[in-house]
Amino acid sequence: MPRCKAPLAVILLPLILAACAGAPERRAPERQPPEAAVQQTEQPAQDRQPSSPTDTTSEPAADPSTVKKRALVISLADQTFKYSEDGETVRTGPISSGAAGSPTPTGQFAVLSKDEDKVSSRYTNQLGMQAWMPYAIQFHGNYFLHEGWLPGYPDSHGCVRVGEPDARFFFERLQIGDPVTVTR
Repeated sequence: MPRCKAPLAVILLPLILAACAGAPERRAPERQPPEAAVQQTEQPAQDRQPSSPTDTTSEPAADPSTVKKRALVISLADQTFKYSEDGETVRTGPISSGAAGSPTPTGQFAVLSKDEDKVSSRYTNQLGMQAWMPYAIQFHGNYFLHEGWLPGYPDSHGCVRVGEPDARFFFERLQIGDPVTVTR
């Protein structure tokens, strides 16, 4: 006589449901078919046109007398950032940069573009879906600063990850052309 497997289902169902606790504030973007993925090309910042309502590559002109001088310094050695306005430190915090084999470039860069709901055209997540890069700020080629997991060591494909509150803060504060310095 076959054994009933209902007790196993009764045990597994609560475990599965417990793993799904807490829905995210925002829904992840839908997976795009591979042929829909578009390879990005480099354009000078002044030639960029907004590609979608959430793409904020062009900023309104501001009164030069009220503009604060913003700067972001990322230290790969310390895995930290320091954001300042008019020379005064406003915010500091942890990052996760490129892992061995996929280093984050060092040097003087500038904010090239911003995309609140960016989806990577190159990398996938653990589920095989295109990697979501919320609050993405492009600072050099295909390198972005964006919200992501912070394990406490370099772990990305070269992007700079920050926590969600820091990513939102940078997305609101940093403007196209603001300096981004990445040091060893």
